[in-house]
Amino acid sequence: MKLMLQILAILLASLPAVNGFAAVPHEQDLLANAKKEKAVNLYTSMEARESRQIADVFQQRYPFLTVDITRVSSNRLLQRIMTEHRAGRGIFDVIITSGLEVRYLIKSGLVGSYISSEAKAFFADSKDPQGQWVDVYSSLRVFTYNTKLVSREETPKQYEDLLTPRWKGMIGLPSKEYGWFATVMRALGKEGGRKFMEGLGKQQPNYRPSHVLILQLVAAGEFSTGLVYQHQLERYRRIAAPVELAPLPFATKNIHPMVISASAPHASAARLFANFVLSKDTQTLIRSFGRTVSPTDIAQDEIGKFKVVVEEIELADRMNEITADYDKYLQ
Repeated sequence: MKLMLQILAILLASLPAVNGFAAVPHEQDLLANAKKEKAVNLYTSMEARESRQIADVFQQRYPFLTVDITRVSSNRLLQRIMTEHRAGRGIFDVIITSGLEVRYLIKSGLVGSYISSEAKAFFADSKDPQGQWVDVYSSLRVFTYNTKLVSREETPKQYEDLLTPRWKGMIGLPSKEYGWFATVMRALGKEGGRKFMEGLGKQQPNYRPSHVLILQLVAAGEFSTGLVYQHQLERYRRIAAPVELAPLPFATKNIHPMVISASAPHASAARLFANFVLSKDTQTLIRSFGRTVSPTDIAQDEIGKFKVVVEEIELADRMNEITADYDKYLQ
């Protein structure tokens, strides 16, 4: 992962920038122009079932448009776009993927600017004021614990509580969580963050390749606590798994922004699709998937349980520094 991010940063820096953006048609022209374009190409790392459901509802509303979905992991998606761009093939119209990959695309000049009228409903930290991206959904990174192994009184209330002998060898962490690492360091302050990560490394965490695997192992009792995605934790709680949310003061928010290509082959259809995805109806649909969304007018119980700290997409700009710091303390 570390090597991949470094390679991607070098390759993207070498790509020719796309200068300027296509003129934005008036809103009333979007529909007429989109009808002529007939399609919109969506590249995404979103779960296949979720992206397909969004596309199906869009096509029901606009039956003259077809949504062609390319769905791969965020790293592979970025590689594919790089390869296509270097070959002179601009295929994608809209991308929904993780924030770090979006930042690389912006720096390479591949992302256009479009301020949707729907974006005004979103939290300020979940959209770009210049219109280059808006968060479509987020994954909250939280700690869970096994309720059969840990009493409510024993649960960590502060991040520093994870550094007591009670948790040594009993913490599960997904591997190479650079965004979470850097955001927790920022939230705790320079010195507090350093002391926490140094202490966490001494706790001999158990590293696994994914959040869901950590969750499964905490539920099975192999670990007492672990870093997981909140929406996956809620699914396990609904099936009566012995897991619960640890009452820590903040969670980090891994955003998944949407961007439009600076040279979209279906520019009007792309903007029409963006407006649809950002609308309250579609954001409510995405919320029904168990995702956290960013409009201020959609009620979400989990946001009231703790402070939410956004994992800023600009972390990509100093990824070499972040990975070097991570390697000092963890894994």
